[in-house]
Amino acid sequence: MNLFKVLFLISIFFTNSISADGFISVIGVRNEGEHIFETGNKYPNLSGIRGGSRITYQRNFNLGGIEGGYFHNRFSVRGRFLTNGGYHNSGGTRDEDFFLSSNSTEKGSKFSPGQGVLHDTAYTYTGTTNFADGKGRSTIFEYNADGFFRYHFGEASPDPWGSGSGFFLSSGLRYSYSKLYVYDVMQFVNSRPIFYGPIGSGLSYTYSFTEIPAGGGYIFAIGNFKIEPSVHLLYAFIKTRDFHVQRALNFLSYTSGPGFLARIETSYMLTETSLLKIGITGHRHFTIGAFTTKGGLYENDILSNYLGSYRSYINTKEVNFDFGYSLKL
Repeated sequence: MNLFKVLFLISIFFTNSISADGFISVIGVRNEGEHIFETGNKYPNLSGIRGGSRITYQRNFNLGGIEGGYFHNRFSVRGRFLTNGGYHNSGGTRDEDFFLSSNSTEKGSKFSPGQGVLHDTAYTYTGTTNFADGKGRSTIFEYNADGFFRYHFGEASPDPWGSGSGFFLSSGLRYSYSKLYVYDVMQFVNSRPIFYGPIGSGLSYTYSFTEIPAGGGYIFAIGNFKIEPSVHLLYAFIKTRDFHVQRALNFLSYTSGPGFLARIETSYMLTETSLLKIGITGHRHFTIGAFTTKGGLYENDILSNYLGSYRSYINTKEVNFDFGYSLKL
């Protein structure tokens, strides 16, 4: 799915809203969190090292956008599009290379809804010792879109201006595209002699994910106020390209895995046609897959192109705060 397809889907939502019972909103969002790529193996690699790598991308930035919705009887459909509008500071990036020992742990399974297991961490490897550690500034460009379908039970109204409390079921589709640049990198290498100093540009990182969430929530209607807690389990599919500038080496990764959305939304009806919304959403996905390499300047990097795929973990742990103003159509 590309940007033009996303905009087309959003236009369909708005067209339906204008010709029927619907609404349109403007939204501002603050995102805080981190996105982590990890790989590792206790068996020696091409350099004879038993170790791995972890890159932590901070995701601290603002977004803005629009939302449209349609509601009828017990059903509602809503979709939104958000972007940060260009490259902005994302909070920094850290690139660690580490040794793995017999005491190191690899916690690959962090979330298993069927077994009731949740390890709420974006990190996979523990008990490691860094032999290289780089920190740099980073900028990010992002756009994302989502659409949700709801069915309401009992007195719960699909109309954001309606009254009545009750349960709803919900399912949808989420898509996000991001590109980051890492620069002004300071790197430490535990070598002989020890190196610590600037290396300039670090890497560029492009990733997109598609998530399929399903869940539900409850609407508490209290006068002009509504409070809507909801939980969605999801499954994520992620595609990434990680280009290391100093090595001219690409890491091409495909991963998938479970996650969840936990949200509380509060709205206040200003008039019969306008309302304010404030929400907070916790977002997690924990994915596993493989990556291949392409390119490289050094012998071992070039050899890695021909040795198949390597295990990778890509996880996101973040929260966002959103503020919106809606008009009934």
